[in-house]
Amino acid sequence: MRNLVLFLILVSLFTFDSQSQTTSNTRYDTASESDFIDSPWKLSVGVNAVGSLGTRQPFARLDEFQFKNPFAIAIEHKWSKYFAIEQDVTINGYEVKNEIDGGVLKKDYTYISTNTYIKYYFSDVLFNADWIDLYAGAGFGIFSVNELNSSGNLAFGGTLWVSDNIGVRLQGVAKFAVNAKDRQFDNNHFQYMLQVVFKL
Repeated sequence: MRNLVLFLILVSLFTFDSQSQTTSNTRYDTASESDFIDSPWKLSVGVNAVGSLGTRQPFARLDEFQFKNPFAIAIEHKWSKYFAIEQDVTINGYEVKNEIDGGVLKKDYTYISTNTYIKYYFSDVLFNADWIDLYAGAGFGIFSVNELNSSGNLAFGGTLWVSDNIGVRLQGVAKFAVNAKDRQFDNNHFQYMLQVVFKL
């Protein structure tokens, strides 16, 4: 597990380093001055909660979430007014005697994941407000509880800006696991993040 954690961190750092070769104050070819992205890079740090039902029903038994060492970090690059790419790493855990997918755990498990999203910011289409950014996203990821698995992800969230450079973000992600029926723990689940966002 330690090797997996180190590998995921190295992949995330490599992705960040390779993308950071572009200039942070790039003026994009757009028809409007308002399309200029003054801070295309954002760093998000916070906590996450992982569902333990193995279900595709987002509002079923909302109290069934795990919250053990729930760290979440993400780096985002917005290349246009509406589109961005994000890479995240999250860690959480399941404690002995917790119930997961109808069974009681006999030992502790660590949850770790890394995900890549393409995000579409649509709040400017709905209203003109600089203090909030709403988005929907889709992508893929890998995660592990008891064994490694991959997932297709759908995300929805928003950032409330409390200042020009600092915001608070709430995000929900539905993770549809590969071979979900064949995995006891590493199957479908929901994950929610609460993070502080910094414009870089």
